[in-house]
Amino acid sequence: MENIRLVPWRRTIVESVAIILSILFAFAIDASWDEFKERNQEEVFLESLLSDFTEARSRIDESISAHKRFIELAHQLLSLHGDDAPNIDPQVLEEMLSAVFFNWESLYLPSGSANALFASGDIEIIENEELREMLAAWPSVVDDANEDDILISNDVMNNLAPYLQSKIRTRNVVRISNSDAAKLIPRIESLNYDAIWGDPLFENLVTFRIVNESFAVNENDRLREAVDEIIRVLGNELDR
Repeated sequence: MENIRLVPWRRTIVESVAIILSILFAFAIDASWDEFKERNQEEVFLESLLSDFTEARSRIDESISAHKRFIELAHQLLSLHGDDAPNIDPQVLEEMLSAVFFNWESLYLPSGSANALFASGDIEIIENEELREMLAAWPSVVDDANEDDILISNDVMNNLAPYLQSKIRTRNVVRISNSDAAKLIPRIESLNYDAIWGDPLFENLVTFRIVNESFAVNENDRLREAVDEIIRVLGNELDR
């Protein structure tokens, strides 16, 4: 009678379970490693973003100070308007005219980290949904502030500067507003600027400059609030 070979079921089951467990364990290791790499990558992104937005905060503060300075100087010019003989040093007056009629503020913010994040499609690696939404909304807030800067620069180039050039000799004023011009153009003796004091258009242009600068300050305040909130959330994410 032939011997019947018995199948070692117990050993087979144990070995099968061991194989399955080893496979599952390998998958778990891979998943844990992928998650670890993603979290490390997220941390790198967050640190880079924090650096950019901290720098942006500083530049916004400088921008707000510049806009407020323009407002202050414009108010000083309005206080002189209407006086037949303003009692002010001509060179001081030229500096005021240079600022209000020839200069403007331009806001340049670092955006490399955020742009790279969106361009690469890696934005989803940031787990915090609130932060993702704030980063997505950030460009539109920046655009609002930049629009005011563009409005002011256009007003300077198309209205303010041409007006002053039509009323007085502006050589000294131009030298103050442009360092290159200061090297190329010699200064002349300060002139009598009475021609601008009795002109309603002078007052209107300076007044409109104050209004535009006030709009710019408000938009920069909104921008600063947005930056502060983003910095707060970034800090919380990096501390967890």
